[in-house]
This record gives sequence, C-alpha cells and structure tokens, in this order.
Amino acid sequence: MKTSKMMIAAILLCGTSLSAQAQDYYETKNEIAISVGAGTSTQLFDVYSKMSTSMGQALISAIFSGGHYVSTTSYEDKAYVPPISVEYFHHFGKVVGVGGIVAFNSNKQDIYYNTGKNVDGVAKTIDKEKVGNASKYFITVMPAVKFDWLRKKNVGLYSKVAFGLTYFNEKQKDSQDKGKDFSDSGIRFNYHVSLIGVEVGSTKLRGFTELGMGEQGIVQAGIRYKF
Repeated sequence: MKTSKMMIAAILLCGTSLSAQAQDYYETKNEIAISVGAGTSTQLFDVYSKMSTSMGQALISAIFSGGHYVSTTSYEDKAYVPPISVEYFHHFGKVVGVGGIVAFNSNKQDIYYNTGKNVDGVAKTIDKEKVGNASKYFITVMPAVKFDWLRKKNVGLYSKVAFGLTYFNEKQKDSQDKGKDFSDSGIRFNYHVSLIGVEVGSTKLRGFTELGMGEQGIVQAGIRYKF
C-alpha cells in the first residue's frame, strides 16, 4: 500500500511538472528575431533586368557589326550587404502570431564595358573597360502573420506571410555613356512568404532557418528569443 501511494504521488508530481512546463511555454506570448538571408525579390528582379539589358545590347551590336563583334555592359559586385531582418511577433494563441518585419539590403557595383569578337562561332572577350559604378539600398517594412503548426518545448514548425512597402535608392554613373547616369528613389510594394520554418533550441532562445520567397530571401537563418 505504501509503495502504491508513493508511485501515485510520483506520477502526480511528474504530471504537475510537465503541465507547468507546457503552460510556461505557451504563455510565452512575445518573440523577437534577427536573421540573414539570400536571394531577395529586389535582388532577383535586378538580376533579370540587367540580363535583359545586356542581351539587348549584344543583339544590337551583333546586327550592326554583321555578327563579328558583340558589345555588352556588365555589373560586378564591389561591396554587398545581404538581407538583414529584424522581426517581432505577439501570439494570441498557440497558432497565430501577429507582428512586423524590418529588412535591409544594399550593394555597390563596378560597371564594365565589354567588347567581344566571334571567332569561328565562339564569342571571345577582347577588351574589358571599367566605365562607372552603381549603388543601391532597400529598406522594407511589412506587417506579418506567423502560423505555428508545431510548438514543442525544444522544436517548432511554422509558416509566415508578410506584405508591406520598400523604400529604395539607386544611383549610377557611366563615364562612357552619360545617358545612362541616373539617380532614383521611391517606394514600391513588397512581400515575403516563408513556406516552412524550423526552430530548435530552448523554450526561450532558438536558432531557426526558413525556406520561402520575398524580401527576406529564398533562404534565411537566424536567432529567435521568446519572452
């Protein structure tokens, strides 16, 4: 009888402890995070726009030279700051959290004018000249919603959706073609969707990684603190 009472007491004690741990975890309503990503929507759009410009230049120069010479303008990164994000969420339950994201990325590039020649059907670069530089930065602010599909003591699975605005500033100087010089700034619509995120660590401090698309990057990783 004494042994049975001790077993019952031990079970009740463990149950109480586990309940307290679970309650403490789910009562952690707030979280902040900082992350670094790669492959933002603004970066990808910039790559495609430069690619189409370069292809157009190559086609025009090939036509006027009878296919013998090809001239293009290329951009090479000089200094690059990957997308850095800071985010905050407040949880209203075990699944839905509402908050916001601030993201920043920038880069500086050298501009080169490349002249090529077709030799037996093979394009070869015969001259490469630096003709200018370009710089740009993007600051994005987005309200966001986070959906926690799994919330355990040391691991979590989630998705995230955000929509907002990006302030951009771009400058370019071309010593060879002043018609390409420009300075532009403005605001554009932007977004981010994390299809799946995985976080691992303690109930308070966790490392995480996400796969998605948008202004935080196709891939991002960082640290999250819950309180």
